[in-house]
Amino acid sequence: MNRIDPSLVAHTPTIENALSILADTSRVVGEAYFPVVVEGLAKALDVRWAFVCRFDPANPHEATTIAFWDHGPADNFVYGLRNTPCADVAAQGVCCYADDITRLYPFDEMLVEIGAKSYAGTALRSLDGRVFGLVAVMDEKPFSDTQTVTEIVELFSARAAAELERIATASLNERLGKIVEASVSEAYVFGNRSFQFELVNRGARENLGFTMEELRDRTPWDLKPEYTEEEFRSYVEPLLNREVEILQFETVHMRKDGSTYPVSVQLQYFPDEGGVFFASITDETERRAREEREKLILNEMNHRAKNVLAVVQVLARQTAKRNPEDYVSQLEARIAGLSASHNVLVQNSWEDVPIDELIRSQLRHFEHIIGDRIRISGPPTRIRATAAQGFGLALHELATNAAKYGALSTESGSVAIAWSEIDEGDRRVLKLTWIESGGPEVVMPESSGFGSFMIEKSLASQFGCEVVLDYDPKGLRCEFIAPAERVLSQ
Repeated sequence: MNRIDPSLVAHTPTIENALSILADTSRVVGEAYFPVVVEGLAKALDVRWAFVCRFDPANPHEATTIAFWDHGPADNFVYGLRNTPCADVAAQGVCCYADDITRLYPFDEMLVEIGAKSYAGTALRSLDGRVFGLVAVMDEKPFSDTQTVTEIVELFSARAAAELERIATASLNERLGKIVEASVSEAYVFGNRSFQFELVNRGARENLGFTMEELRDRTPWDLKPEYTEEEFRSYVEPLLNREVEILQFETVHMRKDGSTYPVSVQLQYFPDEGGVFFASITDETERRAREEREKLILNEMNHRAKNVLAVVQVLARQTAKRNPEDYVSQLEARIAGLSASHNVLVQNSWEDVPIDELIRSQLRHFEHIIGDRIRISGPPTRIRATAAQGFGLALHELATNAAKYGALSTESGSVAIAWSEIDEGDRRVLKLTWIESGGPEVVMPESSGFGSFMIEKSLASQFGCEVVLDYDPKGLRCEFIAPAERVLSQ
């Protein structure tokens, strides 16, 4: 029978000695506890190595030591768990190998490198049973009593687990506290008796204009003018009675300066955390303003859509009445002109439109001769969105007439379009002129068509615009004179 040389075997540890050493470590708390516990373990078991490590859920195949003992305090390190006895501890909860550990784990390079013979480890578990670390010892000599070694390691692991979880929880709470404090959402904590605020985060304090000291003397109904104390206490009764888990409602908060703002509230009650309410509150000012803007936009879109449909109805009715022979082509052309004006309005966000852009939108078919046979000139001037549609249709009719019968129906004709703002007596007016030359001889029509109606009558009725049409044989001349306050940007 083979015998182990007594000089190569660690001394037999005792539970009494271990308890005495463990008692000496009880005064140390926090991160400082772990270097003390590995030293105590090493002394209690008379082993060379002892360590505590934690597992990172994000890296399940690695462990990080938080205290390491190797004949004295040693540097911490990260190591892989694969093919190590620590991996079995994490899976099984406890492992103890009295001798020949490197034969059992030949791929654990660290064990081979340091020449370890024996190993014992116990998992560190949280209160909910989750393994989040371990305590282990190793030695250069075999263990003489594995049961006692295991019991002592487990003795030290109980306190180590509690301390590690406490530190982790405190760290998590600190992180959560910092996040809540810095959150743009408002957060409030108040008790179930006095209802006075215990904690109010920075976002709420800054929005309200109160300091934390000032808020400690205040209650929810001090901030919510829509509630009396009796009404608020009655409102939260379902939470206190555990009839509901959360209350959601909208109200207003009153700032220190007396101004108010709309808020959305989510209120919870935590009876096991000291009997406190937690309110997560969102300032709804921007959302309400956005909804109002959207409502205005929808109403404006509805108004404009009805306006466009009314114009299209007029175009269709008048085109059918005055141009029955080519109704479809005439209507399509006029709707295209209306569409061109709308494109300019959309590009300018339905605000005031530069006159030159409006003119060019109605001359798309002649873009290749703009600057040559079509000359556009005038100072930077913006026409109101409400007037752009009417002027656009009038310009469309002039361009269509010029292409069919006037200066743009030949290769030699030209058109000059100009505008200016002038003082006319006691009023300021926009003067816009359309002058054709070099085309066929102009003859006054025997009857006026819809084009003439759009040019002469429509703008006059809408904007008080005076229109002068001169059928000069050398070229058509059209002059628009409109009150600036009705058609130009102010």
